[in-house]
Amino acid sequence: MPQDIALDIPFPKRLNPYVEVARARNEHWLVSTGLLSSPHNVERYRTWRIERLAAGFLPGASVNELTFGLAVQSFFFFFDDLFDSGLGEDPAATYEICHEMAALARQEPGATDVTPSFPLARVWTELWQQSQLGMSAAWRARSVRHWEEYFLTYVSEAVNRRSGTILSMDSYMKLRRLGIGSEVVVDVSERCGHFEAPPEIHQSMAVLEARAITAEVVTLTNDLHSLEKDLANGELNNAVLLLGLEHGCSRAEAIAHVQRMVRRRTARFLQLEAEADRLCDVFGLTPEQRENTRLFLDTNRACMRGNLDWSNDTGRYSEIGVSHVNRSPRIEDVVARTAE
Repeated sequence: MPQDIALDIPFPKRLNPYVEVARARNEHWLVSTGLLSSPHNVERYRTWRIERLAAGFLPGASVNELTFGLAVQSFFFFFDDLFDSGLGEDPAATYEICHEMAALARQEPGATDVTPSFPLARVWTELWQQSQLGMSAAWRARSVRHWEEYFLTYVSEAVNRRSGTILSMDSYMKLRRLGIGSEVVVDVSERCGHFEAPPEIHQSMAVLEARAITAEVVTLTNDLHSLEKDLANGELNNAVLLLGLEHGCSRAEAIAHVQRMVRRRTARFLQLEAEADRLCDVFGLTPEQRENTRLFLDTNRACMRGNLDWSNDTGRYSEIGVSHVNRSPRIEDVVARTAE
């Protein structure tokens, strides 16, 4: 799939200036934790250029916070790739892993009733503990819910693969809103930015809709760019393919449909953003709370635009990435073998 297909995401491109420092730190960390265990896998990981994804999501973060945000992004990719194999077609085995991850997320800080049983879970537990530092109970409750939804989505996807279920677009988008990971990304962006939008803002219909739009735009962008990779993995639940089936249209027509879907969603996001001042008035927010609300909406902008810029740039979805997938669906490191 060409990586230069136009999408109407009308927010400015931004990139954190500490991107290369964070990249070097991230690679060192991944090797030290055992997530990258061979020169071949290091080279494969480098082609993904995940540091530019994190730098787009966190354009104004300090170098330390960008490094932390990049570590979380790395986790997403290693965890997601676990299921690009036989594991992703085994609902019981997938549930065992994802139920453990969800239980770790729900566990109160300091509790040890649930302990991580495989390397990637141990790495995530350390990141999760770090992410909660300095954050409110309301933030933690939101983030626990988002992590739990993210993990358990993989079980639904495994059930669909095993049963051969081809979802409707509506069902697919509902599932991917939870599983694309953008809800967690914007939570982490609050943490890395040292701010929180007020709880009442988070529970407003306008902000809930804005978050859903962010998740759907990221999903559609991802599906457009990862189409060839998904086909190489035998994954048919992709928006481009589902639209083609649902509308009986060509690949080009399905792509045009995705472009229209993105355009409608970003236009609606701008409408919601324009109403933010009125919403702040309704709640009688302080100047600091208003600024935190603005920062949160800007975080959603950065998530949508940063994902697009990275998708156009990464080797994960290029011919190089597809060739890697054809040889092996994932980076075959100790963490993956242990999980299975």
